[in-house]
Amino acid sequence: MRRNKTRRAGAGTIGRVKHSRLLAAGGVSVLAAAAAVSCVVAPSGAAVSGAAAPGAASSVPITHVIEIMIENHSFDNLFGKFPGADGIPANTSLLNPNAYFDSAPDVQPAWATGNEGDVNGEINNSKVAEQMAMDYQPGRGYLMDHYTVFPQDGMAAITEFGPQFDPDEQYLASSYELADHNFQPVIAPTQPNVITALTGTDHGWVYNNLEPGPAQPWNSIFDELTAHGRSWKIYYALPPSALTGTVWPQLIPAGHATDLTTGSAFFADLASGSLPAFSFVRPGVDYSTEPPEDIEQGDAWVGQLVNAVAHSRYWDSTAIFVTYDESGGFWDHVAPAASTGYGARTPMIIVSPYARHGVYHQQTTNVSILSFMQKLWGLPALTTLNASQNDLFSAFNFSQAPLAAPAVPAAPSDTIGFHGPGGILTDISTVSPGHSLSINLEAETGGLVLDSAVNGPVTLKLSPPPGASAPSSFPSSVQLADGQATITVSFPSAGYWRIAASGPGGSQGWVTVDVGVTPDTAP
Repeated sequence: MRRNKTRRAGAGTIGRVKHSRLLAAGGVSVLAAAAAVSCVVAPSGAAVSGAAAPGAASSVPITHVIEIMIENHSFDNLFGKFPGADGIPANTSLLNPNAYFDSAPDVQPAWATGNEGDVNGEINNSKVAEQMAMDYQPGRGYLMDHYTVFPQDGMAAITEFGPQFDPDEQYLASSYELADHNFQPVIAPTQPNVITALTGTDHGWVYNNLEPGPAQPWNSIFDELTAHGRSWKIYYALPPSALTGTVWPQLIPAGHATDLTTGSAFFADLASGSLPAFSFVRPGVDYSTEPPEDIEQGDAWVGQLVNAVAHSRYWDSTAIFVTYDESGGFWDHVAPAASTGYGARTPMIIVSPYARHGVYHQQTTNVSILSFMQKLWGLPALTTLNASQNDLFSAFNFSQAPLAAPAVPAAPSDTIGFHGPGGILTDISTVSPGHSLSINLEAETGGLVLDSAVNGPVTLKLSPPPGASAPSSFPSSVQLADGQATITVSFPSAGYWRIAASGPGGSQGWVTVDVGVTPDTAP
């Protein structure tokens, strides 16, 4: 049977659609899982009618909530060895990818080496693929044991990343609070999970449908905040034109088009004192951490955002939640209860002067952030799923001595983005060994727009796969002019080849180039 394939559209984070061929085998597990959750999923997405709004929380110093949502990693994938957390058990093993065809010894999760900042972009996170990977068995629940063979995402699904790949998030989790039982709210890819995080229901979506069709009453948190006189903005680090024709303009109330704005506006609003009560921040191309985009690139962007808040007038009154929309097809060892309809665990980092320092073990989802705001400001739940959530108040101690503002290890004024010939809205392409590849380097501000004022040399360091050597033709440096430069490179053998860039003013960037790799390519 052929391996499932996924493809990425080249139009950026919004245009990145996963096209999965649904695996014909394994239908029994899928149907059993669907039957197990069918009695819960439908009502959990239903709107709450006539619900009375509770009173606003009193004596709480939080007046601003910021959610920074990046993409596509499970908890174990990034925090599997985090001290005190429910991480990867010792001696864990899963089916060998080759066991689908032949008898083969089990394999253990593989830890990425310095040449691999993320896996290839073929890892399958469709609803059907996820259900098969989670492997529901009647009477036993999800076994979480078929990630390597169903849907045949191989070693990529169990490649784990140590703290050297996301130093800012590791620092924030260690200095503040890490939620280690945060589950993606639906078994589905990005878009249904993002919609659920903002509306309390997936509205029946199970795919990354970027053309939502006829407008419907989304009844989002933005509608609710508007109706109750609370300000909000969506800060999307993409050109506004990239959102045309997507669901995003439909999610916001009429007359609020200017509140769907850019990443640059976030920094401007912090500086001018006009930050809204709720800020929802999303990444641009090369910074989402979704495979194959390098984890450290997105991590540096998170550091820029948090650092800006820490040095603003808002630190003392803000709760920041760093979240991942869904697990992206990566394995996680903790099974959700089948009755919840939840998918695998994803990281949630809670950053605030009033966060309880340590690991937060209670069950949450990203919908819990809606519940937090609703309790904070005396608003009703949007749906029964929303109403059933942990409201995260127990993750805070509002009477403690405030924790100090963070000093994240990597928060450059500019990052160096790596893009394809199409510019800032395109990822670089995969390439075969010995073939030439053109890469555009661009100095980008925290808003992820070109900083044309940056000029000067950029040092390039190449980390080859184990057993390979850097080719003599690889450039050791390149000159930025008006914030841009282009290099043409080729790599002699298959594997993950990682480039680290250091440029003017402390600018930094990372990219992992996939050279002839497959989902079975080990680090």
